[in-house]
Amino acid sequence: MTVSVQDIDAARTRIRAHVRLTPLERSETLSRLTGADVWLKFENLQFTSSFKERGALNSLLRLGAAERERGVIAMSAGNHAQAVAYHGERLGVPVTIVMPESTPNAKIAATAVFGAEVLLRGRRFDETRSFTEVLAAERDLVLLHPFDDASVIAGQGTLGLELLEQLERFDDLLVPVGGGGLLAGVSLAVRAARPATRIVGVQSEHFSAVASAFGTGGTAQAGADTIAEGIAVKTPGERTLPILQANVDEMHTVSEAAIERAVFTLLEVEKTVTEGAGAVGLAALFSAPERFVGRRVVIVLSGGNIDMMVLSSLLQRGLVNSERFTRVSVEIPDLPGALGKLTQAVGAAGCNIVELNHQRAFGVSSARRTRIELALQLRGAGQLPEALASLREAGYEPQVVNSDNVGQS
Repeated sequence: MTVSVQDIDAARTRIRAHVRLTPLERSETLSRLTGADVWLKFENLQFTSSFKERGALNSLLRLGAAERERGVIAMSAGNHAQAVAYHGERLGVPVTIVMPESTPNAKIAATAVFGAEVLLRGRRFDETRSFTEVLAAERDLVLLHPFDDASVIAGQGTLGLELLEQLERFDDLLVPVGGGGLLAGVSLAVRAARPATRIVGVQSEHFSAVASAFGTGGTAQAGADTIAEGIAVKTPGERTLPILQANVDEMHTVSEAAIERAVFTLLEVEKTVTEGAGAVGLAALFSAPERFVGRRVVIVLSGGNIDMMVLSSLLQRGLVNSERFTRVSVEIPDLPGALGKLTQAVGAAGCNIVELNHQRAFGVSSARRTRIELALQLRGAGQLPEALASLREAGYEPQVVNSDNVGQS
């Protein structure tokens, strides 16, 4: 079954009373940082915190009475699962969800809370998909594919219709891509109405199958992982790929560091939580700002379901990368009062000591010396060189010992 703009229009009528019209807002700060006119589509503000509600609900509403009674099954890294579980409960449809074993706990819990049966099978999405297809046949359940389904594509395309209504003109549209359901639907809607708009798909460089089909993707390393697990799909859909090839202008891939920076920046600047997959559009803008300078750019923040442990680690890494948190190693005499003098010198340098460790056996020049490792809180970029210089003036030889710049003095 092909998908048309008419199908997307029909999906909009079908679901509009049950999904949120999410805001599209201009970011003054991101515009100043990048030189582009940046607008953000906050799909992370849907009830289940992702765009997946659109396609899932459209699919459920198109089921016949007998299919609803049999129940549905879906494989998902989390967002499609939550959407199917939530709207399935609302509509009285029994739901079984199969998730990859690596799915963040936040997504598992948020799915189970709606009464769905949740099974964890497969290390990657493709393994999960194979198990789900077998189980669907065994139990005679209706399989609701997360992206390679005409009803899902049409439902996701309603986001594109909203963009057209919310903003009269935009030059570029950056959309995350896993299996391609979101970008397929949105690109159909936008291309039909505004053919001059540059439509850009964005993938993690570790899972870049669609980008490879466009000739711009790399080859993922064996065992590669990504913080953008929501788009960690090895193979695009048979229905979605032809639509993408017909309507999408470019595919970009982004590094894990760029994705982490985007999640961190969106939280700090926009005060909004996104998962890795939801932030890849901004990561693409950060990675190649020269391609978007002076252009009006819409970025779809596709989801906000990030595991709290992952977010905690990401924020700490972001503080290190922005030089607001660092570790410094200093050797001092192993004598009474020496540590007090060091902490006074650190305070005089304007740093706050968060953690302190002694090391007498490793990395010291003699048995009468001890090495102190300090975790320091700083004001931001620029203070670290000043603090190091202040410590050197006080007679110390400090070394920064963050993992990526061990031994920097």
